[in-house]
Amino acid sequence: MRPHIAVLSHSEGFYTTKRLMEEARAKGLEATRIDPTRVFISVDADAPVLEDGRPLPIPDILIPRVGATLTEWGLTLLRAMRGAGAWSPATPAAMALAQDKIGSSIALRAAGLPVLPTVAVREPAHIDHALEELDSSGFVIKRPRGTQGRGVMSAPDRTGARALLEGLLVEASVTLAQPLIELESTRDLRVLVIGGRAYAACWRNAAPGEFRSNVHLGGQTEPAELDASTAELAERSASAIGLTTCGVDLIETTEGLRVLEVNGSPGIEGLETATGQNVAGAMISSMVVDWGSC
Repeated sequence: MRPHIAVLSHSEGFYTTKRLMEEARAKGLEATRIDPTRVFISVDADAPVLEDGRPLPIPDILIPRVGATLTEWGLTLLRAMRGAGAWSPATPAAMALAQDKIGSSIALRAAGLPVLPTVAVREPAHIDHALEELDSSGFVIKRPRGTQGRGVMSAPDRTGARALLEGLLVEASVTLAQPLIELESTRDLRVLVIGGRAYAACWRNAAPGEFRSNVHLGGQTEPAELDASTAELAERSASAIGLTTCGVDLIETTEGLRVLEVNGSPGIEGLETATGQNVAGAMISSMVVDWGSC
């Protein structure tokens, strides 16, 4: 039996969505897209997700591409379709944990993995003590949720960090701070885990004048060697969050690689460009095998 694959994504124009659907069709599979902005849920219906008033067929495999702007709704749709019988490489709980920057850091640390020192602040009165806890000259300030580098800012000193935190706490209940890692190269290492195994890696180099290395912010990629210890670190990080297919972002420090975050909906454009590998095809093949073994 050939499975019907559906990608939960706002646009087929997104590189990763397009490539996943191309590779699924190249393998002779039916591939469709579910736009989360065009559907609603009927809890009592046999087919709970409806588009323009018509029930959508439940796919055999649902690939969630859950971005920051539609996170809660995307996870709700994932729950609904899994409840109706769709198989997915990720559970809503694991996707939600990956989106939660402090929650995922706690889970990674509990699994014995090296993470950057991180403080979560809710009350303005705690800002100074939190920054002292980090013992750093520069800081990275983050919103608790976000992807593609959005909601991530840098501060060269404690005064700047305090101002950023005070401003963000006006509109957000929790804000995070980490030390600013300054090395010769402003870059991080993206490792893609597929089916629980580290598959490929690339360095993401930040654009001039930018401290964030995300491709969507002008970062450039280059292939990276995936040695055994780095592969193990990525695989253990994915397992700690509960994901089998994800992107694991690592950063160099004077004490070795540290885990920055785990991305449950990783973009693959940078990896495919840097390595020349058919990453999308590998992801589809792995998901079909895992679906078939359920």
